[in-house]
Amino acid sequence: MDIKALLAEDDFEDYLLFVEAFEKVSPAYKISWVKNGLDCITCLKGNKVPDIIFLDLNMPYKNGLECLQYIKSTESLAHLPVVIFSTSHYIKHIDIAYKSRADFYIVKPAGVGQLEAILATVLDKLARGAERATKENFVVRLSKVFHG
Repeated sequence: MDIKALLAEDDFEDYLLFVEAFEKVSPAYKISWVKNGLDCITCLKGNKVPDIIFLDLNMPYKNGLECLQYIKSTESLAHLPVVIFSTSHYIKHIDIAYKSRADFYIVKPAGVGQLEAILATVLDKLARGAERATKENFVVRLSKVFHG
C-alpha cells in the first residue's frame, strides 16, 4: 500500500534533496509537491488528502505557519501529521510551530545523508503512533542520530 506525502516547498533544490532522501528511507511513499502555501491549501481542499504533510516555513502567498494553522483548524485535516521542514533554526520559529501543533520540526541539513537519518527517525516515530515530538525531546533524539 502506497502512503501519500505532500511536500510544500518553494525551492527546487531543496525539493530534489528531499525526494532523494525520502525515497531511500521509504520507497512506499508517493510524494506530491506544491511550490507555495496557497497551492498547499488548495490541494488539501481537494480530494487528494495525504497521509503526512511536510511544510517549508518561508513560501510565497501563504507561509508554512499559515498552512499549519489551516490544517490544524480544519476538522477533516487536523489529525494529519505535519512536519515543518525549514532552514530556520530560530527558537522562536520552532516554539511557534510546536504551539501551532506541528508534529515535528526539521531544520534542513546540508546533505542528503543527514536528511535520510532525520526522515528515518521521523517516519519511524509516526509509524509507531508515538506521541508527537516536543522541541526538547526531538532535539535530544536528533543529536543521538548524529552523535551515537
